[in-house]
Amino acid sequence: MHSHHSHSGDYISHAHDPLETMVQNYIDRGFEVLCLTEHMPRLDQTYLYPEEKEKGYGIKDLSDDFSKYLVHAKKVQSKYSDKIKIIIGFEVEGIDDTHVDYSAEILKNPSVQMSVGSVHYVHGIPIDFSKDLWVSAKTASKGGLTRSLYKDYFELVSNVIDLKPQVVGHFDLIRLCQPDDDFDDSTNKLTKDVRIKDDWPEVWGVIISTIKKAGSYGAMFELNSAAIRKGWDCPYPKSDLVQAIIEYGGGRFCLSDDAHSINQIGLNYKKTLQYLKDHGVSKLYHLDVNNGVVVTVADDIENIETSTFWSAY
Repeated sequence: MHSHHSHSGDYISHAHDPLETMVQNYIDRGFEVLCLTEHMPRLDQTYLYPEEKEKGYGIKDLSDDFSKYLVHAKKVQSKYSDKIKIIIGFEVEGIDDTHVDYSAEILKNPSVQMSVGSVHYVHGIPIDFSKDLWVSAKTASKGGLTRSLYKDYFELVSNVIDLKPQVVGHFDLIRLCQPDDDFDDSTNKLTKDVRIKDDWPEVWGVIISTIKKAGSYGAMFELNSAAIRKGWDCPYPKSDLVQAIIEYGGGRFCLSDDAHSINQIGLNYKKTLQYLKDHGVSKLYHLDVNNGVVVTVADDIENIETSTFWSAY
């Protein structure tokens, strides 16, 4: 089994368990491949989270922690090399061009083997932290419209894809904190009833072009099971985007638990795999290391279902 997206309390203030404890638990639960993907440093005090401010953190602290992480990750990778394949990476913060450019510099570091391309901020405002902040990001979008917020979000994702991350992270994270009663004035519908393809064609166009761009170099879209523990009935992304990825992006999906603590490791993987099968997908992809080179490997879902991994869940 594999996860392409993980965090630890050593280097992320909103995570809990230490890096080595996380790795040991992945091993104990039968994982064969683990991508370590701590967040890249943010470059302005504006983007500090409340828990970071409570610790008295500044931008230098984020940068120092990330440097320590890369050193620690190499040690852990070597220490457990006979038990699990650890691939060292990071999660891109596609806040703006400055952060994307800085990500490109991080990718030049010889210790970095992969990246997860993600967007957590739109107009400099976190969109997955709270409903109030999500509404603030909407208000900052053109006309104060939800469709404008979505378009701006997916355009940022498209910018991140220019970095060619091996994994596209929680592709529709923009939906997570959307209030249930959010109303789309442009269609006179509740946003949850909007069909993006039909009702917001300009947004759908950005989504499809982004999917095609990612597919052109072989990117995998993660099925991120964290959405289920956060209240969804499915992983990220939702069905409309899964179908679009199959049609326009090569249909390469990988598993991620986005674990921030040991009790989230592999959580809801059974539901996530069934979700993929329900969409008629027969193969699951994952990163592997072959002679020191990170490669993408395809597995038949039928084979994955017979793994002894599932006995622990």
